[in-house]
Amino acid sequence: MPTCVICLDTLKDPAALPCGHVFCYGCITRVAAAVTPYTAQHFCPTCKHPYMTTQLDPAFIPTYLRQHITPSVRKLQLDYTMPPGPASASPNDIDALRAENASLRTCCYVWRRRAAVHASATLGLVGLARLTRDHALKLKAEKDMMQSRYDELKKRYDITQVYPAYSRHSPFCSHADDEAMDSDSVLCDECRRAASRSPSLARLPSPSPSEKSYYSECSECSLGKRRRARSLERPRKRPTPASRSSSVPPSDSSSATLVKTEVSV
Repeated sequence: MPTCVICLDTLKDPAALPCGHVFCYGCITRVAAAVTPYTAQHFCPTCKHPYMTTQLDPAFIPTYLRQHITPSVRKLQLDYTMPPGPASASPNDIDALRAENASLRTCCYVWRRRAAVHASATLGLVGLARLTRDHALKLKAEKDMMQSRYDELKKRYDITQVYPAYSRHSPFCSHADDEAMDSDSVLCDECRRAASRSPSLARLPSPSPSEKSYYSECSECSLGKRRRARSLERPRKRPTPASRSSSVPPSDSSSATLVKTEVSV
């Protein structure tokens, strides 16, 4: 049985506040009247929710709205009848419930097996998708590498088409001669001009005698360099006394003796 929190007894003439708590009607009105000085606003003894005790005059309320207007402290009608106790089931009902439970247990087992099979298949597909993705990434990396190699070869081919004279050995000096080479450079003048005109050759390092790998591919430029190196390393021959005496012009006496010998003969 519900009890009142004010009088701690069974509810007598129950009344409910706007917050939903239920008290005895006499108890809640007595608590509101005990407040001094008198005020129309009060608070619920349980949750301290405010409520008003003033009543509106129905004459000032339109007829179609009166059914929606309720007082703050409204009386309730509670049903204290106890529900009947559990009735004893018949044996047929018990057997039917047991059969239903067994059927539900079997269905749960079947659906659990199906879920396990579906999960294993899904995991297999996920693994296959991961392998496919990794293989696709590997193929893309190989494609990028081959594309870069293709671009490089195409650029070289374009250079050989624009400058066909360079296609025999390298982009440098396939027609150099000793007269076109100066003493400070390993490239001929025409090759240097072509290297300065070509955008792709402008990225190469500047030619200098210290950079051997720059001119090692051009046979004629290398040949000119070796010739200059041999000419610089070749020592000058000093004249010997015999050669010096042979180079001195003969004197008058020796020439006269030579003339006499010829006459006697």
